[in-house]
Amino acid sequence: MAIFKIYELKTLEMSFVNLLERTCTKLGTNNKPTYVVMAIATVKGICRPMFTMMDKKENPETKKYTAIREGLTEIIAIPVYWACGESAGKLAKILAVPKNFMDKKLYKQYKKEQITPEVTKAFENAKELAESNLPKMNKNLMFIGVCAAALFVIPALCSIAIKPLMEVIKKDNKDKKNLDINTIEQPPVKLYNQHIHYNDNLKYLNSFHRSPIAGMKVGGV
Repeated sequence: MAIFKIYELKTLEMSFVNLLERTCTKLGTNNKPTYVVMAIATVKGICRPMFTMMDKKENPETKKYTAIREGLTEIIAIPVYWACGESAGKLAKILAVPKNFMDKKLYKQYKKEQITPEVTKAFENAKELAESNLPKMNKNLMFIGVCAAALFVIPALCSIAIKPLMEVIKKDNKDKKNLDINTIEQPPVKLYNQHIHYNDNLKYLNSFHRSPIAGMKVGGV
C-alpha cells in the first residue's frame, strides 16, 4: 500500500513537471510582449490592493480608496495592453512586404512588368527577407504598442474613467455618513424650570435670622 502511494506521488510529480516544461517551452518559443505585460498587470492588480489594505499604519478610508484605485487601474490596463499590442503587431503584415526589402528602381521595373533576371532575383530575395523578418517585426511592433499603451492610452483612460468613479464613491460614502449622523436617536433634553416658592408667612415672622449677622450678641436670643 505504501509503495502504491509513493508511485502515485511520483506519477503526479512527473505530470506536473511535464506540464511545467511544456508551458515554459511554449512560452519561450512563442512569447509575446503582450503576455508579459498582461501577466504583470494581473499580479499587480491582485497584490497591490492586498498589500495596501494590510498596512496597519494607514487611515482605513485612505487605504480603501487607494486599493480601489489600484485595482481599477490594472483592470483597465489588462485589456488595453492586449488591444494595443495586437493592433500594433498586425502592422507587421503591412510592413513586411517585398517592396520594403527591394531596391526602388528594380521594384518599379517589377511593377511595370519589365521582368528581367535581375528583377526576378531581387524580388525573390526581397520576398524571402520579408517572410523571415515578419515574426521579428511582429514582436517589435507589439513591444512598441504596449509601451504606447503604458505611456499614453492607460493614463488617459484612467483619467476619464477612474476619477469620476472615485468621486461618486466618495460622495456616496459622505452622504451615507451624514445620513447615519442624522438618524442617530438623540436623548431628549429635559429643561427644568426651577421655581422659587416663597412662604408668605415669613413676612409676618419677627425672625432674627433675617436680620444681618454682624458683631456680637450679648445674652439670650
